[in-house]
Amino acid sequence: MKTWSIFILALLAAVPTAYSKDLELRGKAGHFEVHVRIDRNPPILGHNHMEIEVKDIGGRVTDADVMVNYYMPPMPRMAPMNYTTNAELKGEKYRVTMDLIMAGPWIIRVMITRAGKRATAKFNIDAQ
Repeated sequence: MKTWSIFILALLAAVPTAYSKDLELRGKAGHFEVHVRIDRNPPILGHNHMEIEVKDIGGRVTDADVMVNYYMPPMPRMAPMNYTTNAELKGEKYRVTMDLIMAGPWIIRVMITRAGKRATAKFNIDAQ
C-alpha cells in the first residue's frame, strides 16, 4: 500500500507539468504588436513549436518576412549557442520550431521585415 501511495503522489506531482498551458509572450517591434505562443511552459530541451502573430494598426500582418533568432547569453569557456530560422506563414500566423539544446536562459528575437523596414521584438525565456 505504501508503494502505491508514493507512486500516486509522484504521478500527481508530474501532472501539472505535463498539462501546463502554452507560454504566451507579448511585445512590440516598432509599430507592430507581436504575440508569441510556445507550445511548452516552461520551454524544454528539444523541439519547441512557436506560433507568432503580428499586428499593426490595420490588423493582422501576413505580408512580412519573419525570422526568429534564439540564443543563450554568452558564458565563459562555452561555444556560442546562436540560431536563426525563417518563420513560415500558415493561415494568419507565422510558425517556427526552436531546438533548445541546453537548460537555462535564452533570448528570442523576432525580426519582422515589411516594405524594406525591419523591426525586432525581444523576449526572455528559461528552458528546463
